[in-house]
Amino acid sequence: MPVISADGVDLYYEERGTGDPVVFSHGIPTDYRAWSSQMDAFSKSYRAIAYSRRYAAPNARGGDLSDSTIENNAADLKGFIDKLGTGPVRLVGHSYGGFTAAYFASEHPELVRSLVLVEPAISTLLVENADSAAQMLSLLLRSPSVASSARRFQTKSLNPSLRALDAGQNDRAVELNVDGVQDKQGAFALLSQPVKTMMLENARTVAELRTAFPTFKARAAKVTSRTLVVNGEDSALWLRRIGELTAKAIPSAEAFVVPHARHFPHLENETTFNGRLAEFFSKDP
Repeated sequence: MPVISADGVDLYYEERGTGDPVVFSHGIPTDYRAWSSQMDAFSKSYRAIAYSRRYAAPNARGGDLSDSTIENNAADLKGFIDKLGTGPVRLVGHSYGGFTAAYFASEHPELVRSLVLVEPAISTLLVENADSAAQMLSLLLRSPSVASSARRFQTKSLNPSLRALDAGQNDRAVELNVDGVQDKQGAFALLSQPVKTMMLENARTVAELRTAFPTFKARAAKVTSRTLVVNGEDSALWLRRIGELTAKAIPSAEAFVVPHARHFPHLENETTFNGRLAEFFSKDP
């Protein structure tokens, strides 16, 4: 089992192919396996590397996940890239892993050749403090439909999934989480068995959603790499708005919408997704 220890944090990874490196950072509740299609496609032209973040399978790490913050995951990624000795990389991050990738790119722009943010869950671009009634009211006044979408996720998915996790109902926690981010009741049940198995094996990573998220608006200007922000056409409105805000905040960013996809476009419409990434990477200097 290939593992890199980054400042005492063991990170499992898989790599295929040769050439310039492309590093994939997954979201919740997945692991390195979420990128299997991308590993197949991009290993033909690049050194494709998918790793599991600190608490994701098959990493064996005890704890309550309170230390699995965006900042710590970005520090893990820095140590991981340093140990690989890859130099500047093409970096692809999804959801929580997308927030991690964006934060990393703002901290270490010299290590990022180009950046792809897939449904990046940079929630603080929408509301810096979700517990602030004043900020939530401001969002409601600015964009009632987005506020309603975010509130629906919080009350129907986020809070119940965390309660289920606390009660030891891991399968239920994953189902609530996935149905919520997909904005579709029964979405989890429709997934392929291998994807469902992967998600259930990463149920505890739902607890990462309890961690405090850093603000990002001021940091966005520090991202100097070419950036592609990807959203699913049918994704939840609050996630699509975050994608729009991300593309607007990062200086050299462009946006792309994957048709017939929701929060997991790299799994739901891999052909279109991979084709757009290949086109984007081909224009790197």
